[in-house]
Amino acid sequence: MKFITKRKWTFFALMMMSILFISSHTPYQKQDVKPLFKGMITIEEEDLPPIAFTYDGVRVTPSAPYQYVEFFIRKGAHVASFALLAFLCIKASKEFQRSNAIFLGAMIAFLYALFDEFHQSRVEGRTGHLIDVFVPDTIGIVLTLLLFWIFSRTAYVKEPRH
Repeated sequence: MKFITKRKWTFFALMMMSILFISSHTPYQKQDVKPLFKGMITIEEEDLPPIAFTYDGVRVTPSAPYQYVEFFIRKGAHVASFALLAFLCIKASKEFQRSNAIFLGAMIAFLYALFDEFHQSRVEGRTGHLIDVFVPDTIGIVLTLLLFWIFSRTAYVKEPRH
């Protein structure tokens, strides 16, 4: 228990990594939210923006409205999850009085994103895509870096000058 109180951010970062590992280890069929949506709401192609694109060789188009919405929810979850992981890793690095804690925490989150996609590629019913590391995961990590930078700049400005 002493470790948890002394290194609470490290504990939270490891917990987040565990949550991501379990989520990545769950087959897609058990995570598919399209049936839930279909039972709750009706989504028509006309309800969605007319933007279609290819992501990792798969066409994403509003002509398949439930898949389209699920795609954005999943990628949004990647951004949010890795933004949170980066935040926790940066705070954990600071617990060890690392002068480069922001860089180190971001690198740990990025390396975990690589591991996570590799892990997914080994799970039956899942696929690992490097584009997920380099687009949504990295966006989440960079957003966290920007927030740390902004808040460190505002803290620096507020400090009285001698």
